[in-house]
Amino acid sequence: MNLHGSLWRVLPPLVLALGLGGAGCSNPFIPKYKVLVDSIAAPGATKPNGQSYRLVAKRTMVNQAPVQLPVIAACVNAALAGQGMFEAPPNVPSDLMIEIGFGSESSARVDAVARETFLQLSARSNPEKSLDRATGPELWDVRVAVLGLSPGSPLESAMPLLSSVAVNYLASDTQLETQVEIPHNSPTISAVRDSAIKTLQEKYPANAGKSEAAAPPLPPVPPVPPGLPPPTPK
Repeated sequence: MNLHGSLWRVLPPLVLALGLGGAGCSNPFIPKYKVLVDSIAAPGATKPNGQSYRLVAKRTMVNQAPVQLPVIAACVNAALAGQGMFEAPPNVPSDLMIEIGFGSESSARVDAVARETFLQLSARSNPEKSLDRATGPELWDVRVAVLGLSPGSPLESAMPLLSSVAVNYLASDTQLETQVEIPHNSPTISAVRDSAIKTLQEKYPANAGKSEAAAPPLPPVPPVPPGLPPPTPK
């Protein structure tokens, strides 16, 4: 992975950050997460199946929470791979540059149940074959958000859900912000989570079995998805 902006300055207990439980029951009346989606696309933009990309974090993201970036990137990569896209190898120009933005409302004045945690993916073409910055126009922008992430829970806890939803709206235009319901035991969430865990274990084998106690300088990371708000029964 070639994420720019010094994204790999700090490594958390990566696998612990994605330690989900089971996929859930198969009852058709399973609870669902409500996710807000807002996407736009340039005229003529097409689904990016088969295209290469390079992830670039917004500069404001790099200094905000570098400890979260490896997990977030792993989830986004897993979700994009599920759409037939692939990350460009190092020193090879990509078809697209995809800028990642994320965040969570932190104001004490915001009610916990209304606190928004979001992921935003914005793609630009790369006609000049740059290795580190977008040189073409914006093709599409997708922003997805879930409300009510538990206070103190890391952003990583929402990323398997948000990534799996975001990639369904690449190169599409919702016109207005819309709300979708995602089953709590959705196989797409599990697929993103499992793929991200595998990637992180392979890339950082020293962290794969490391407990929180074995890495005292790093903050403990709760499992996914306990930080997510309780899904709404359907």
